[in-house]
Amino acid sequence: MTLPRHRSLNVQEQNALVEDSIRRGAMRWRQKPLPEALKVVGLERGVRWEKSIVVDLDIDFPGMPRLFGLLLTQDERFVHFEIDTDETHEVVESVEAWEDVTATQNTGLHNRGVGAGRGAIAIKVLRALNS
Repeated sequence: MTLPRHRSLNVQEQNALVEDSIRRGAMRWRQKPLPEALKVVGLERGVRWEKSIVVDLDIDFPGMPRLFGLLLTQDERFVHFEIDTDETHEVVESVEAWEDVTATQNTGLHNRGVGAGRGAIAIKVLRALNS
């Protein structure tokens, strides 16, 4: 018995899937309240949440601070964060990392074999949501 052959997605289709995933995540965290500790730490560091997006957010992952991930600020800067909190994610116990990682993000629009980089796609989503 042979398995059915599926067509591989072309670069544009792959980029569209990444864009949809980033947009859905960003919209989720714009509609649902952010963990209070993340909101406070961001505000203290100049993040305007209504103009920024959460690109990745992991909560209560074993062996890691309670909140960690990546956000894209209103100034189009990527920030990696790791925040230890209480169990309710309301009280900040420590900020393990709050680092501008913009330089390490793939913001190229025309990468051989992959098309737009994830960073470029996230910026596109941010601009669309803020327009």
